[in-house]
Amino acid sequence: MRPSILALALLAAALPVSALGADAEEFAAVGDKEVITLDPAASYVVLQTNSDSSMYSFGLTLLRRPTDADRSDYIRRRGEALAKAHAKWERKHASWAADAGRWDAMKPNQRAGKRPVEPVEPTDANLAFPPIDRENMVQVGPFDRFAKKDGRSTFVHKVKPGRYVFYGPIIFNANAAGGTCMCMGSIEFEVPERTIVHAGMMTLNWMDERAKAKAEGRPVPKTDLDLPPEMNAVSWELPRAGASIDPRLSAYRIVPAEMRAAGPFPNYFGVGIDRITAIPGIITYDRDRIVAAN
Repeated sequence: MRPSILALALLAAALPVSALGADAEEFAAVGDKEVITLDPAASYVVLQTNSDSSMYSFGLTLLRRPTDADRSDYIRRRGEALAKAHAKWERKHASWAADAGRWDAMKPNQRAGKRPVEPVEPTDANLAFPPIDRENMVQVGPFDRFAKKDGRSTFVHKVKPGRYVFYGPIIFNANAAGGTCMCMGSIEFEVPERTIVHAGMMTLNWMDERAKAKAEGRPVPKTDLDLPPEMNAVSWELPRAGASIDPRLSAYRIVPAEMRAAGPFPNYFGVGIDRITAIPGIITYDRDRIVAAN
């Protein structure tokens, strides 16, 4: 299912963004200031989108692959949460047992209402605790742009070192999400410690195809469903070594990301699903199967 770019832009304006998911202390946007200073001890990712318009400002979500240390910490915290929930349930269950016992001892004509409902015992399977991936999602844009120029928006984000997957053109907060998950095929890249990585540009093809159609005098695609059959809604422009991004970053060493194929992965938000347009040398497809080129 391809996303509606207009709907995504409107949702970006209407949906308040929160720091849900990744820790805001470790994941922070670098704002559009005349003079910037990046922390030499931190890691950063530079990402771009193919719009510098305020109306069509859209964001994306990255998923950081959890490390062994992350998983161990997650298991510990989940276990603590389960123990706390179970202790609370034990108190509720004892109270229920007493109430149910009194209700059972009554004669039918003495009972008021229905028999008390037994509280559900919390288990690891039904515990209300977010998946570890959900905790490692980083939202980039649509606001807090570092720069907008020449048809591009540039975002610079401080991030934890690790391997990041392009999860999709998705924006989210605690209550809602909108966009499309690249569940069926995407890309991923490494952000090493103390490194600034340029990950390239997410392209929403509908916007580029509209501009080309107008310039060539042919029918303008009304939605992304009108795109050529070999083109999905989202493409990715790979970063180039030495590419000029913004004069304020010229004093910093920026390395291009080394992309690899990624997917499939879960659609945690329940939004529409798609896959990134094939990138020669990185990712292609054999029907529904991802073919990794590296």
